[in-house]
Amino acid sequence: MNWFYFWLYKIHVTSVILSVSLFVARGLGVQLKQAWPMQAMWRRLSVLIDVVLLSAGSGLWWAVSHNPLNEPWLALKLFLVVVYIVLGSFALKRAKTLNQKRIFFAMALITIFWVAAIALSRDPLFGL
Repeated sequence: MNWFYFWLYKIHVTSVILSVSLFVARGLGVQLKQAWPMQAMWRRLSVLIDVVLLSAGSGLWWAVSHNPLNEPWLALKLFLVVVYIVLGSFALKRAKTLNQKRIFFAMALITIFWVAAIALSRDPLFGL
C-alpha cells in the first residue's frame, strides 16, 4: 500500500501544479484579451489534467480512509475546490466584463492558495 500511496500522491501533486499553472496562464491570457485561452485545445487539456487530479485525489482519499465528515480540514478543502472551480469559470468565461473577470481571477487564486495551505497543514485555518 505504501508504494500505491506514494505514486498517487506524486501524481496528485504534479496534477495540482499543472492544473493551477494552466489556469494562471489562461487567466492572464484572458486578462490580456487574447483568444488562445478559450481555444478547444487548452480547454480540453485543462479537463484532462483535472480528471487525473481528481482521480488521484479520490484514490488518496480511498487509500488512507479519510472521511470529510470526521475531518474538518478535508471537508473545507473539498468545499473550497468547488468554490475555486466556480470562481475560475467566471474568471475565464462567464463574467461579463474584464473588470469582473479580474476580480473572479483574484478570488480564484486566493481560494486555491487557501486549499493548498489547508492540504499542507491539515488545518482549516492553517495555523492562524
